[in-house]
Amino acid sequence: MPDASLALRGPRLALSDRGRLVGATALTWAAVGLLANLPVVTALGLLPATLLIWAFVRARVARHLLEDRGLQINLTPAADVRSVTRRVIVIEARPHVTPAVDVHALELVAGVTAPLTARVVAADEPGVFAVHLTSARVGHVWLQGFQVMARVVGGLFEVRLWVATPVPIEVLPRHFPLRTDASLRATRASMQEHSDVAYRRRPGLGLEIRELRDFQAGDPFKHIAWSASARRGKLISREFESDLALSTWILLDCSPSMFWGRPGDARVDYAIETAYNLAAVLLGKRDRAGLLVHDDRVRLVVQPSAASGQLSRIVGALTEVPHLVHDDRTELTDRELVERVARWFSAQRRRSFALPEGLVQAGSPRLSHYDEARLIEAAQETLQEVALDSRRSPLVSFDGYAADYQRSVLRAFCRHLGVPLPSDPTIRPGGQARGLEAAVEAVMTSRGGPHTMVSISDFFTADDVDALRRVAVAARRRHHSLIVLCPDHQGFDLADADPDDRLQHAIIDVERLRVRQNLTLAQTVLKPAGAVFVSVGPEDALARVLARLRQVA
Repeated sequence: MPDASLALRGPRLALSDRGRLVGATALTWAAVGLLANLPVVTALGLLPATLLIWAFVRARVARHLLEDRGLQINLTPAADVRSVTRRVIVIEARPHVTPAVDVHALELVAGVTAPLTARVVAADEPGVFAVHLTSARVGHVWLQGFQVMARVVGGLFEVRLWVATPVPIEVLPRHFPLRTDASLRATRASMQEHSDVAYRRRPGLGLEIRELRDFQAGDPFKHIAWSASARRGKLISREFESDLALSTWILLDCSPSMFWGRPGDARVDYAIETAYNLAAVLLGKRDRAGLLVHDDRVRLVVQPSAASGQLSRIVGALTEVPHLVHDDRTELTDRELVERVARWFSAQRRRSFALPEGLVQAGSPRLSHYDEARLIEAAQETLQEVALDSRRSPLVSFDGYAADYQRSVLRAFCRHLGVPLPSDPTIRPGGQARGLEAAVEAVMTSRGGPHTMVSISDFFTADDVDALRRVAVAARRRHHSLIVLCPDHQGFDLADADPDDRLQHAIIDVERLRVRQNLTLAQTVLKPAGAVFVSVGPEDALARVLARLRQVA
């Protein structure tokens, strides 16, 4: 939180530009009078100095009054704020100052959590400010409060203080209008008892023969058409028609390499919006759609369904993707984690958990500067308040962010109260291949099947051949279809590149060659199992992507 240090130090009092001008004038006159032995001029210089001393006393009183709830800011709206990426939200801010303080002017600076950006401008109505907020990434962001600069005592002094006004904002993916025929044709899935599920005739496990085709590895021997095979001199398989419900799993990769780049231009942003619009198209056709989020392991699962409210559940999981603050996904120590939570309480709740200075100095250098027991207890109480106020249960339980329960509670607190934690950009060799394997295993253990799996991944660390081979065998054996949507275009790599930095471009070229090598390796292993790879760039419109998927499905 950018302004927490101000809250830790308390309100600051300083001379304004006008006060410094008055002080400089007083010192000049007094100095000239003393040097020239002119008592009248010296007296004229001491008069503004006396005025500044009186104003300083008044300003200190005003600072204490403003600190003691003398300044409040009412926001409209103050809750249930929603928007979509890159759309500007306007929140009205109305400061209210106690009548005991004469405020000459007010200035506000919004304190927000990245990637939210804020701009505060004066509204047409006097004393009212308009806060313009925008976010380039899907997820939950917070307007934590305002750094206020109040000019008091005729504008001679400035009081700077932090006013907490926490407002959570949910940023949703953009919806792109599509052609009515731009849909993904999913493969066979299990019969479901829901009456609102669409059924269509497609290749499957029915009784009617759809066509004869060449034998492929993994086809059951009982489906071989021996007469046709004898006539053609090669193995021919029978393909049957089946009236089964469409079912599609969207496998979204949230590995560190997917987050490289500016918020809004990274691969993960493209993947989230593609997954959302793909799910919306499928559910609009009354097909079953589900979502699975993974890195090197499965993180979030939304089982396939065509029921009402399924798109809302998928959106909830997509907005959780940027906030997976598990201990193996962030880059900070336990001491830094405790310090961040303590700073939040100091800034937002005015509660201090700092240990006495003497106890800290007498203890070990590794000893925390905060009373961790009381801090964790306060974090648990705050999380209970969040759970009561929330309209839906959290997708990740409060004890699911770390193996240690207390550290998991602190991480859950940071997730739900808007305390940013630095993500770990370190890639894990073979992590995406093992993550895809875990995702496919989770799909196989789900109800019904076979399914169509649409994997959205850059395959930056898909260099574990054994894991990819197990994915291929499992998908083929269970008759799953696998479509890989790979955002590997160089436009993602150049989003943050300096056009004049030759070293940076050289590094990007080397990494791009590595990605191409891993992608070729994945294609070599997965394509014999029927997997289809579709490469896209940031300039590809979603309708074109869905059209490509429809062609290869």
